[in-house]
Amino acid sequence: MNNINIIDSQNLYHMLRLGFTSLSFNENYLNEINTFPVSDSDTGTNMKRTFQKGLVSLNQTNSAGKLLLSFAKNMSLESRGNSGFIFSQYFLGLAEYLKDKETITIEDFSNGLMYAYKVAYAAVINPMEGTMLTVMLEGANEVLKYISSIKDYSFVNLFDVFSQSVFDGVLKTQSQMSLLDSNNVVDSGALGFYLVIDGMRKIFNDSPYFNCEESTLLPKRISDVNNPLTFFRYCTEFTISLKETHSKKFFSNILTHFGDSVVVAINGNNLKVHVHTNVPQKIINDFKRFGTLLFTKIDDLFSTPQFDRVKRRKHEDYSVVAFTYGDDNALLYERLGVDVCFPIPHGHETSDEEIKTLLSYYLNDKLIIFSADKKIEEKIKSIAWWDGHKDVLVVECSSLTNTFFKLASSMFDVTFDEFKQQINLLNKIKNFEYKIINNENIKSQLKEISKVIKSKKYSTVAVFGGKNVTKEDINMITSFFAMDENIEFNYFSGGQEDSLFTLGAM
Repeated sequence: MNNINIIDSQNLYHMLRLGFTSLSFNENYLNEINTFPVSDSDTGTNMKRTFQKGLVSLNQTNSAGKLLLSFAKNMSLESRGNSGFIFSQYFLGLAEYLKDKETITIEDFSNGLMYAYKVAYAAVINPMEGTMLTVMLEGANEVLKYISSIKDYSFVNLFDVFSQSVFDGVLKTQSQMSLLDSNNVVDSGALGFYLVIDGMRKIFNDSPYFNCEESTLLPKRISDVNNPLTFFRYCTEFTISLKETHSKKFFSNILTHFGDSVVVAINGNNLKVHVHTNVPQKIINDFKRFGTLLFTKIDDLFSTPQFDRVKRRKHEDYSVVAFTYGDDNALLYERLGVDVCFPIPHGHETSDEEIKTLLSYYLNDKLIIFSADKKIEEKIKSIAWWDGHKDVLVVECSSLTNTFFKLASSMFDVTFDEFKQQINLLNKIKNFEYKIINNENIKSQLKEISKVIKSKKYSTVAVFGGKNVTKEDINMITSFFAMDENIEFNYFSGGQEDSLFTLGAM
């Protein structure tokens, strides 16, 4: 089959089967490296089940376009997880582009790849670089570039280019997302997509399936990395048969108030939703007004192995929980002795119901809480008072750096009653905080900050780098404070989104 220039329904059927086998062969590996958006160890399983639902629906037909459309529609209707959802939208886009084709030409297929990417991209509310979407685009671009550059081409050559460009993109995902880089992995969804494309390519040759476990090209995951705890606890999926017409943006705007990892698709009269949230039943009940609920699935992400620490305790007769902004700040707080720290997403308005959901493992025990700010602090105090939780002790924390200094000053090798005696001393800790919003005039801002630090006779400075900080910015601020021998200076990767740097002095 070296010079094949069209794909008929029989070819396509076998290609999809081969793609499924390649994916299934590596299911466990994909689960093991699953890191983004949360480490819930199910990417391989979700992609496999989604693809399988498309395959079991297939009937023999002489139309390649109709076969692909049947496959994709069932994939979409029965998709599982964030990865399965996006994966199904890609094939649905490809099928929509090719649905009227009895046989598929190289030009048809190549143009369909870009259309498929656009459909998948449109379904994701906040697309991220370094994911399945990234390699879908790279693959489509390289294929279009290939067929425009030469005259004598075949599907054999096209799939070689497609497969290789997607794999090259997969390897780059590690450096495109800090969460992947810290775990020394590539994106599992992107790799799953490659495995399907590489499997489909095998209809043209008899090469062995790609073995992720034995590959020397893929990085080896660092097994003892603690990833940030997800703020949104429940992976929620549902499908509704709509009784009234609304745009995808209409539904997306509702969902973004309640969670993240939002993916929305409207196929015919069916609305399909994926969201990570703390209030799954509230969302589902609210969406019932738009039509008839056909399917629902709610998974507790805290029950996955990656987040076993939610149930573990570092202290003998009490738990310590914190809230903060920035994933790296959350991990820092856990290193300072907190059992778990919940990183609040930037701009999210946290409700009492969400806080109770997140604290449900702890509220019936003796509990010490470090809040992110005054607003969260008041909510926690209100919950403890109204629900009668007498053994909830809230440390007053006015800001990111105030929380850090109080945590760093806390002694957790004492009993709960002994810690109560520390609380008055902790609450007396005051500090100066300054936010550098962008990298304009950093040096001049630092000089002004330094004047305040000297006038107040502060001796300790802690700086937390934001999500978009560069190495040059970090070098500038660390070298500035390193010149002052009277200052104890510490730099931390914070990950907060409201500032380039948050600086605290005490």
